[in-house]
Order: sequence, then structure tokens, then C-alpha cells
Amino acid sequence: MNKDTVKIVEQTAQEIEGSSISEILIEDGRMTPQEMERIVALQAKENILFGEAAVELGVIKGEDVRWALASQYSYPSPSTDDPSLAKDLLLVHEPFTRRAETIRSIRSGLVLSGVGKIVRSLAVLSPGAGEGKTFVAANLAIGFAQLGLRTVLVDLNFRAPRLHELFRLKNNTGASSLIIKRALFEDALQNTAIDSLDILTSGPNPPNPLELLSWPDTTELLESLKRRYEVLIIDTPAFRPTADSLIISGLCDATLLVALKGKTKNAHFGQVKRQLDGAGVKILGSVVNEID
Repeated sequence: MNKDTVKIVEQTAQEIEGSSISEILIEDGRMTPQEMERIVALQAKENILFGEAAVELGVIKGEDVRWALASQYSYPSPSTDDPSLAKDLLLVHEPFTRRAETIRSIRSGLVLSGVGKIVRSLAVLSPGAGEGKTFVAANLAIGFAQLGLRTVLVDLNFRAPRLHELFRLKNNTGASSLIIKRALFEDALQNTAIDSLDILTSGPNPPNPLELLSWPDTTELLESLKRRYEVLIIDTPAFRPTADSLIISGLCDATLLVALKGKTKNAHFGQVKRQLDGAGVKILGSVVNEID
């Protein structure tokens, strides 16, 4: 977190009632009263914010300011140094940047479209591989969990799964294991450092992913998850090479389409939309991803 971010964060904090950032940091042992006096002196001398002064003196890091602000808001805030969370998870590692705010804006639009209420399961799709659907799915799942909604992020990409890599999780048991009745939910669902967010990885890659997704057991799996969670975010394989994602879309309440700027072809995107429309699948919207 740089000085500009510290300034934005603390200006936001000034509008909140309750314990000040300094009180929170002292109570947690991250700062002493004597250090606070030095910070306040520098703050008055240079006419800067408390957090800026504290970071400038080397008493705390920008991460500590972010943590204190999160405490004021009662906002879920895992450590950005947590090795279990990949840097692609913007709402954890860059929570106050414009990129993270864009994710929240997408989340807000989905909430207004009924996600978390009448729409409980959302499949995130893209025409091809490497267009950002996993990135979008993972960050949206974190965003819904940060609203306090019980959220599960499910990897149904049995051909090239990635969610276990983003969250540094084991993948020896997962969705495929549950579908073929080789595991219990308690064994397959994995907790994360983010409150209200669980992950169901893909599990062992089956030799027949399309057939497996077509089994009634897959429908049963998603219905069981909907009874446990308020929001299901489903990561999927690339849409065009196989019919996997079309099958998954039909099992979900709605879909979100992702395109990568400069890579996704309009013809391919249009083809996906026509197939979904023809299958009667509900499309809540589309996202143009600019992060390659």
C-alpha cells in the first residue's frame, strides 16, 4: 500500500464513528502510546494524516492502516501477506484500488439482478481459455462473502481447473468426488482465510467430464449446495471447444459472460450468447476484462 492509498483509506476512516485508528493499533499492540505521540507531532508539523505520518516514521506499514480501517468497518480483511491467497485476488491484496472497486461495482449490479435471493447459482463463462473467467469468478465470490453472504466458489472445470491454485488448496477431493459419491461434503468443502467463503475444488479430473456433468448427480450436488449457501459462484471450462459449459449453464440460475479486451473475438462472443439464448439460459450481463 503506497502513501496515496494510505491517504485515501484514512480520509474514508475519518467519517466513521467509534475507535480511532490510533486506538485500534495501540490495543492490538502494533503501536505504543509513546510512538503515537511522535506520530501526532509529525502529523501536526507536516499537516498530513495520521496514517501517513505513522508510515513515514516507520512505526507501522500501510498494511496496518488498512487493517485498522477494516476493523472500524467490521470488514473482512485477511492479511495481504497470507501465502494461501494468490495475488490475482484483488479484493484481498488491493482492496482500495480502482480495479477492486470495479469488481464491487459488478457485484452490486449482480445483487440488483437478484444474486443472493432469487438467483442463487451463477455460472461465469468465457468463449475461450485465458480470458479471465476464473479471475472474475474468484474475486466476485470474495466480494459476496465480504457482504456477509454464505458463499461457495465451485470449480466445475474438469479439464483445466485453477481455483485450487489461486487459493493454494489441495485438489485430491472435490466436485468430481462428490458427484460419483466417493466423498462427503465435510471432506470436499474447504474453508478459506476469508469469512463466509468456502471453496469446492474440481477434484480428480474425470476421463468423461461431459458425461459426468450430465448426470443427475451433478444437479443434485448443486441443489445440495444451494441449501447450504446463499450464493454459488461456478467456474467453468472454456465455452467453445466443448459442450461442458453449456451443460453447466443449464444447471445454474443464471450466467455472467466474460471477454478479454484485445483477445476475445466478437464472433465467438456472439456465438456463445446465441447458444445460451437458444438453450433458454438466463444471462445477467457481460464483463470486459482488461487484465491479461
